[in-house]
Amino acid sequence: MKKILVLIVFPFICFSQNSLNMNLLGEYDYPNSQGNDIWGWVSPDGSEYALVGLTDGFSVVNVTDPLNPSEEFFIADLNSIWRDVKTWGHFAYVTTEEDAGLLIVDLSDMTGNTYYHKTVFNNPNGSSVEFSAAHNIYIDENGIAYIFGASSNTSSFPTNGAIFLDLTIDPINPTYVGEWDDYYVHDGMARGDTLYLGCIYEGDMYVVDVSDKANPQNLGNISTPNNFTHNAWVSDNGNFVFTTDEKPDAYIGSYDISDLNNIQEVDRIQSNPGSSSIPHNSHVDGNFLITSYYRDGTVVHDITNPDHLVEVAYYDSYSGSGNGYDGCWGTYPFLPSGNIISSDRNSGSNNNARLMIYSREFQQACYINGNVYDSSTGLAIANASIDIISISNTANSNLLGFYQSSVLDSGNYQIVFSAFGYENDTITTNFNNGITTTVDSYLTPNCFTPKPDSLHVFDVIDTRVKIGWRNMNSLECKVLKYYVRFRELGSPSWTTKSAGAGSGLCNFGLNTTVKQLINLQANTTYEIKMKAFYCGGLSSGYSSPIQFTTAVQCPSMNALSVSTFNNNPSKARFSWDTSAAYVFARVKYRIDTTGSIWENVGGFGIYYPTFSINIFNLESSMSYRGHGRLFCDSNITAYRSPSWTNPPIYWTQPGSPIKLGGGSVFETLEIFPNPSNGMFNITFYSNEIDDYKISIKNTIGQELSSTVLKNVVGEVNKIINIENFSPSVYIIELTNNTYSITKNLIIR
Repeated sequence: MKKILVLIVFPFICFSQNSLNMNLLGEYDYPNSQGNDIWGWVSPDGSEYALVGLTDGFSVVNVTDPLNPSEEFFIADLNSIWRDVKTWGHFAYVTTEEDAGLLIVDLSDMTGNTYYHKTVFNNPNGSSVEFSAAHNIYIDENGIAYIFGASSNTSSFPTNGAIFLDLTIDPINPTYVGEWDDYYVHDGMARGDTLYLGCIYEGDMYVVDVSDKANPQNLGNISTPNNFTHNAWVSDNGNFVFTTDEKPDAYIGSYDISDLNNIQEVDRIQSNPGSSSIPHNSHVDGNFLITSYYRDGTVVHDITNPDHLVEVAYYDSYSGSGNGYDGCWGTYPFLPSGNIISSDRNSGSNNNARLMIYSREFQQACYINGNVYDSSTGLAIANASIDIISISNTANSNLLGFYQSSVLDSGNYQIVFSAFGYENDTITTNFNNGITTTVDSYLTPNCFTPKPDSLHVFDVIDTRVKIGWRNMNSLECKVLKYYVRFRELGSPSWTTKSAGAGSGLCNFGLNTTVKQLINLQANTTYEIKMKAFYCGGLSSGYSSPIQFTTAVQCPSMNALSVSTFNNNPSKARFSWDTSAAYVFARVKYRIDTTGSIWENVGGFGIYYPTFSINIFNLESSMSYRGHGRLFCDSNITAYRSPSWTNPPIYWTQPGSPIKLGGGSVFETLEIFPNPSNGMFNITFYSNEIDDYKISIKNTIGQELSSTVLKNVVGEVNKIINIENFSPSVYIIELTNNTYSITKNLIIR
């Protein structure tokens, strides 16, 4: 529902449905039923009839006098939420999703007493098909009925795609002539030898060649906007198809099918955007598309330009709004009188069905299109706004500067063309219904394309530099992107880099003011300059160049070496030299096995002019490797020597200490299990009575826990429990008064 206008005039209250260019001429209420689909029929004497599907049967209403519709007859049938109706000659054919078969009604008998239910359909060649229910039916101009979404309450399993029945031989006993069974079909229509199908669960509209009914061939298909293709209807010239998706806030889609190998969506439209209303079925009637739109009622679009659909009329017959399947279920726009008949499921005062009869007060829209150009360059302006004053109608030019818009009523209108960086252009134009008026606009720039200024450099190191400049956005100019050019001083050629690019839509200006250049040469003078590109296709020249010189190369670490200590196998000392000053050094080491992790020695680094660093908590008899690097700026760590020392240095820590008299003081230190969950064993062998300390340290040497063993000798086995420790690598250190040995323990 778009809205309800309530007029209060004491002592009466009048409720007016919301409508545009459609009038309600008459209605027929069904107080004890709810409605579904509708079709129309014209008798030989010119009388017009509405064929109305109801939940409890089928109704025929004379609507020749739309102010006084009268029911001619009603045929009761199995209760069903859905029926669909089409005609051939003086017969109506009705499908239902209950197991009533195909209802065939002879409309030449307005008593309603001549009708048939058919479930089996034969072919002279011996083939046949049986169905007891179907969702939908369409009958083309050649007398071929297409049955969609069929099923059976027997074990015959008919296709739920499309079944083809020939009505021309015997309209009471249709002849089975073929089928299309690629997918389930919810609805469709045919013209000539081409079938247009809504494959709702595939989300696709299919076009099928049915010239050979026994062997239909797919010609093309395309996904519809909301991937729930409910129905499809072809334009009168056969070049376009229009579809609905039965989803909240779904679109009516428009497709160019002139090349079936390359079907293209050319437009889509919603009746009431953001309301969650659902489109149901659309029908092409000349230049108009008439759609039953559930809670939005009957909606009419002008499809004269299929790439620019225009809503020109509606009648909102349901008082509710939003997502739901109430309201208008079907519409029929093909009566000779021009009246439109629609079936409402439950818009009556008793939540009951209504037949609605509308007059056409609508006509083709007035169309406008053209291009927007820059008056100084002649180039197209993208994303220019085209506002038609007094009707709040706004369009935008595309990337080629082209736009199109429309109004419903003829007359003189003012059109304002605007784009950022340009003066507005107002043009007065006369519009006529059904006529396309072309209006081009040439906008004059008011952005005078200033060059980037306040250009400067900072964070200059040997191979990198950062460039800064002033934000060039202003009230008149929005920045689209920047270019920076640089070269070695004296070089004949420039290198150009992007210094930031926006979305391309120019909804706001690019606010970038910093660009980093990398891979420069050390101790080299460069010059740089910049250029700005502005929204609307404008650009500045390049700024005057500025110069800067990169820093000298950070020196390399020389003569890296390692010294070990026999009496302390957990300690080593790194030493190095250099050819020039620097800020700090970093030394890293790791166990010399594949996959081991590099660790820093001395934290963040060792500041100049210290040329050595001790490392502790190494494992005795373990092999290691190490390397080092020098850094020339404590804030910009990218300013460093070109690489780590290569090759790395390799060494092996000494084993356990030896007594002067020979023999180990303690030996065979073992830790198991390792890795551990925190509960582990320590074993070693003491050759003499002594006191020992078992220390547990973190990787930076802080003692976290310790145990003292007094007067031990021989084999020692101690259980240690540190299950409360976090998963990590810990150092286990065993010491007596003279010597120490360490091993690593992994806690998981």
